[in-house]
Formats: sequence, structure tokens, C-alpha cells
Amino acid sequence: MEKNVQFSVTWREASRILKKIKTSNLRYMVRQMEGKASIAFVFPRVSVSQYVYLYILFGPRAADAVGGDNK
Repeated sequence: MEKNVQFSVTWREASRILKKIKTSNLRYMVRQMEGKASIAFVFPRVSVSQYVYLYILFGPRAADAVGGDNK
């Protein structure tokens, strides 16, 4: 089961997280949230184990599922 997920962070947090993501082989896109002082990291087709890694990396933030299941 794979889903697209996104995590929203502040610009200050984004710098720290970006360094850690670059060491992994995860594909991602960065989007600025309209009207907000935060950005979203969007990860396409994340497996369960990748999601767990991202959840630990981003902390206790709620991830937003983007789209449906891709089987």
C-alpha cells in the first residue's frame, strides 16, 4: 500500500529536514503553502516503512494524505 503524503514545516525547520532528506533516496517536492509562512514537503508513493521514517524525521506533525491508495 503506497500513498502520497505531505508534511508542513516552517522555513527554519525546512533547512534542517532538507539536509536529512538528501541523504535518503526518497523522491520529494517542496511547495510553499499559499498565504502561510510554511512550506510542504510532498512525497509521492511512500511505502509504510518510508512513512515511518518520515514520521520520525518530521516529529509528531500530522501528515496529510494526498490522493488515494496506489496499488
